[in-house]
Amino acid sequence: MYPEGDRLDVLFILTELVGFVMLALGYLIRYRGRVDLIAGYDEKKVRDPEGLARFVGTNLLLLGAGAFVILALEFLLPTYAVVFFAVYALAAVPAVSLLTVWGSRRFETGR
Repeated sequence: MYPEGDRLDVLFILTELVGFVMLALGYLIRYRGRVDLIAGYDEKKVRDPEGLARFVGTNLLLLGAGAFVILALEFLLPTYAVVFFAVYALAAVPAVSLLTVWGSRRFETGR
């Protein structure tokens, strides 16, 4: 019922990979101003690219940090590793994503 051995290792690696990707993207967007990495970014529709980069980058950094919190929980309580990952992947990521999309609208022109 609970993952063991190789299956648990794959879950750890997947969680770590997600964390690193989120942190890397968050860093590039927030601190390097790479707004071109934001899906659907159109410079004609954005009035404050720096503000958008700070907002989106910060949310990605939070998701990346959250992945490493989940990874720590998976190591501490391996019998619940799938539950922790599911909560992160099916609740935290979609929730932060929706908040990011809604919040980023304040950076659009005409608002």
